[in-house]
Formats: sequence, structure tokens, C-alpha cells
Amino acid sequence: MSAEPVTAAEASPWEARRLRAEALRGRYPFADEVLALYLELLPVADEAWRTARLAPPPPADLVGWAVATVLPGVVAATGRAGPAALGEAVVERSAGGDPDGVLAAWLAGAELGPVESYLARASLAPALEALRDRAAAACGTVPVPAGAASCPCCGGPPQLSVVADSGDVLVTGRRSLLCARCATSWAFSRSTCPGCGESDENRLLVYAEQWTGAVSRNGDAGDGSPAPVLPNLRIVGCTTCRAYLIEVDLSRDARAVPDVDELAALPLDLYAADAGLQKITPNLMGF
Repeated sequence: MSAEPVTAAEASPWEARRLRAEALRGRYPFADEVLALYLELLPVADEAWRTARLAPPPPADLVGWAVATVLPGVVAATGRAGPAALGEAVVERSAGGDPDGVLAAWLAGAELGPVESYLARASLAPALEALRDRAAAACGTVPVPAGAASCPCCGGPPQLSVVADSGDVLVTGRRSLLCARCATSWAFSRSTCPGCGESDENRLLVYAEQWTGAVSRNGDAGDGSPAPVLPNLRIVGCTTCRAYLIEVDLSRDARAVPDVDELAALPLDLYAADAGLQKITPNLMGF
């Protein structure tokens, strides 16, 4: 797979994320703190993405490049908009710890604490998204088979599940998974658990608010009934491994930006935790 040509005028994916985050922040007060920090991080991510697209750092130098050029912006943004405890922790980890080692460990898929994972992901994920097919070299991974539960580009774990809008109310849209490391999406069976491969549909579960009909422009159900809080999101889990993902249904809201909408799914994450489920991959904010 060859690298795509890069131009200075290439559209960045971060503007759509900014607009969606602003919209959801106004809609969901319970997600205000999370989305405020995300919005503060977006200019740092956008700059990292643009730089990595126009002048890709060599895979072997990605960690050093991110520590020098991206990490300081992440720390500053977190100090401005994040919770005080998080702001203090990222300063401590970046100045007095081993940021190169933390970022390298995250690339290798090591288990990290929530602060270390946050720093590494915020610093590296935009560049991995920009590198696209070259992300595997940066992560030191090899391509995985089609249909596997790991990203075919970088070998990373799934962050969330997305169901496309088929355009027909009688036809369920195709399911894809979105990578937690490089934001690549790939097709995945709706009847298989991404956590353990369970394919017995009796052991797969779905938790969703009760709703009917499409989501209207003003957010209500369109028929005068009370609107669900999170009409286009649901929990998809497995009773075998007790793992779950948030699933974003684009047929219920075509304006959704899956990785942003998932940040606002705090009530569902709390419900899943109460049900004894564990998310396959916590998102950038640790939920």
C-alpha cells in the first residue's frame, strides 16, 4: 500500500471534530469538562497532524519528535482547560519523569496509568492518523488479517464501533471499528465480539435507551415523545469476556463524528461499569 500524496491545502479532519464538540458541549452539560479539555487540545492535534502529513518524521524518530514538538502543547492545553489534578500530574510526568519511555511504551501497546496513557495518546495519535499506512512502521507492528479485531493499519485496539446508514430503514448498515491509535476504520462482523471473538449471539448484548424513529434536527424524537439523552449511541458488549464498546449509529444521526460523540457517552460508560463491563479501550479522557 503506497503513501498518499500530501499537499499543503489538504483538509484537516480536526475542524469537523471541533464543530461537533462545540455542538455536543452545548447539548450535554454533564460532558462539559471533558469536551472543554478536548477543544483546548484540538489546535495542538491539528498542528501535529498537519506537520506529520507534510513532513513525516521517520518512524524510528516519532517518539522524540512528539516529545519535542507536541508534548509541550498538550501539557499547556491541559493546564489551561483540564482539572487541576490532571494539569499538575501531566507537568510532573513530562518534566520529572521519562516522557520518551512513556510514549514508546504506549506505541508498543504496554499497559500504562491513566495520566501516562493520556499524555502519550494526545501526543502521538494525531501523527499516527496523519501517517496512515506508515503507522505500522512507527508502532513496530505487522498487518493483521482482514476482519480481525485489531487495526489493519497499526495493529491497535478498537476504540468504538460504528454502524453506517444503509439508507433503508429495513436494512442494517455495515459495522466498522475505529482504531484507538491511528483512527483507521475497518469492517467487522456485527455478530462477533471484538474483545474475545465470541460469536454466539446469545452471549452478545446491547444496552440502549428506548427510542423510535429518526433523530430530528432539533434533537427530539420527531413525534412529540420525550427525546432520549443519547439517541445515536448504545453499549455493545459480551457476557463471555465482560467487555464492551460504545457504538455510534449514523442512521440515527448523520451529523455524528464518532470519536467525538463517544467522549459524550459518559452516562453509558457509567451504566456499563455498574453492569460489570469493562471498556476494551478507554478513550483519550480515560473513560
